[in-house]
Amino acid sequence: MTFSERLGLAMKEAGLTQGGLAEAVGMAQPSIWKLVSGGAKGSKRSIDLARVLGVRPEWLASGDGPMRNDGQEPVRIEAVKKNEGVYRVDVLDLHVSAGPGRFMLSDMVEVLHAIEFTSEHARALFGNRLSEHVKVMTVDGDSMSPTVNSGDRLFFDVSVRDFRTDGVYAFVFGNTFHVKRLQMQGLKLVVLSDNPTYEKWDIDEASQDQFYVMGKALIHESIKYNKL
Repeated sequence: MTFSERLGLAMKEAGLTQGGLAEAVGMAQPSIWKLVSGGAKGSKRSIDLARVLGVRPEWLASGDGPMRNDGQEPVRIEAVKKNEGVYRVDVLDLHVSAGPGRFMLSDMVEVLHAIEFTSEHARALFGNRLSEHVKVMTVDGDSMSPTVNSGDRLFFDVSVRDFRTDGVYAFVFGNTFHVKRLQMQGLKLVVLSDNPTYEKWDIDEASQDQFYVMGKALIHESIKYNKL
């Protein structure tokens, strides 16, 4: 079995969803999704994952030995009763590059904190999207200026995992992380910057295996400091 298959088996036996495991370990749900889907060969958080799932870290990481020690069981996670009328959006410890690209140093993404909205306000901002599908990332760079500036926060629909319609996306290309405007032109997917000093570039059929969508931008929050 691969790492993702062992993780999926342990989650199934523990009765944990991706969201439940992410909350218990303190990881972002997209990180768990990537591990389960086979997008990563392992995890630096294997010990924490194994503890919650009630399996041996050695088995989870490499398949060595039995799945569990005698008497070992998954951690019983009490269901967290969500406050009625509250819509929580996770802010990720992740900067998306509005520039030449930010090198991906780690596949694991932590949750810094959460922003709470009333259900009514959230519906106006995000429609009927589930709260676990909306994540906040911070912009680093000026290639999307003046639309989005460095330091601004973007709210992404992380359930969008491929190009669907023209818009602003967070995506990985090769080993770099970007936030750019994507537009289909003929048979090519064109990567555009709102800052005219940056040239456009293409993602063609030969390079599409290096292209991985992390989410589509919904709204952005501008952070400006002005002198009085």
